[in-house]
Amino acid sequence: MNLSYFSPNDSVFTVRNVQVKFGEGVASEVGYEVKRMGAKKVLIVTDENISKNTDILNTIKDSLEKAGIGFDVFDSSPVEPIDTAFMKGLESIKGNTYDAFVGVGGGSSIDTAKMLNLYTTYPTQDFKDYVAPPTGLGKTIPGPLKPLIAIPTTAGTGSENTPVAIVDLEKEKLKVGISHQYLLPSLALLDPVLTVTLPSYYTASTGMDALLHSIEAYTALPYYARIRPDSPDKRPVYIGANPVSDLFVEKSIELIGKYLRRACHNPYDLEARSNMLLAAHLGGAFGNAGVHIPHSLAYPLAGRNHQLPHGISVCVTAPAALEFIIPTSASKLKKVAQLMGKNTDGLSDIEGAYLAKEAVVELMKDIDFPSGIEAVGFSEKDIEELSQAAMQVQRLLVCSPRPVKIENIREIYRKSLKNW
Repeated sequence: MNLSYFSPNDSVFTVRNVQVKFGEGVASEVGYEVKRMGAKKVLIVTDENISKNTDILNTIKDSLEKAGIGFDVFDSSPVEPIDTAFMKGLESIKGNTYDAFVGVGGGSSIDTAKMLNLYTTYPTQDFKDYVAPPTGLGKTIPGPLKPLIAIPTTAGTGSENTPVAIVDLEKEKLKVGISHQYLLPSLALLDPVLTVTLPSYYTASTGMDALLHSIEAYTALPYYARIRPDSPDKRPVYIGANPVSDLFVEKSIELIGKYLRRACHNPYDLEARSNMLLAAHLGGAFGNAGVHIPHSLAYPLAGRNHQLPHGISVCVTAPAALEFIIPTSASKLKKVAQLMGKNTDGLSDIEGAYLAKEAVVELMKDIDFPSGIEAVGFSEKDIEELSQAAMQVQRLLVCSPRPVKIENIREIYRKSLKNW
């Protein structure tokens, strides 16, 4: 009996999640976990603020020392990874050998740890060799990397649960991604206590990033609406919305709608901090499903303003982007509105979908977000350059549930000059 199936559409989706330990104080178990992995010397990757202005690094060091693990500290991870700064950092550890990596901080530190692991394990002549097309060659990572333990100190990026590293290309003024299953961390230690010191501004930014991860993953082009790849190794990391990612991100959206305001306005509300960290991690399901228009349009903004937090660059175009996908995603956006606390009883899918946009705007206002791209340094005259750059982010735009042309991008940027 021949059971082969020859549909032109893909019929396979991936469920790829990192092993997690979650709880107050769990960061102090890093030494035990590193030793369990058989590593004898590790590189701790973090940023200068965590290294100099918090006690977080001392917790990590003490745990490693008690377990008899040797370590070096790389604390030059920038607020947003930049290729030139990364290459300098890579040069600074040249000649050293590590059995494992520990990324401590926000998504930037964890992504930097992923890239240091990659480029020390499989060096390449040109940094862009591993960067996704059309900007880079999209070279396949040859094999498994060394163990990486991710310890996030923010509730937003979900980097601890994704096989992706994001970096700004300084010359091209564009944020790009390196995507491969081998970039998924080996373990994540999720300790809500580490997020308490995060200022309100960054709590808001990372929280909204998590929200958009979840909304975009929820509304991404479904996995079954894609062309079947020629072979399994050609199936992209971002394979589209699917039943498992939907379950994760629905809960993430609900938690963020309930707890982000509390976490922003009372940093010592540990219940809110715990639920936001859980929400951010669940939103990391976008590492399977993908993100689309808001993230694509965010990359040119961040590429021209390296000090702009990622969550802000994503959200300033989100209201207009959500409105754009209503024709293809009304029922799911109506569900987003419900999850964020809106009453959609008696409303059509279209009417309910507009409430999702309204809910996002209300949340942005409540946590003192910028009102649009004008508020972060851009104007009408920048729209064409931004739009041309955004069209280069095809890795994400192909995940949009509605096909995106450059005229659509121009209009979304234009509507996003001011959201209120």
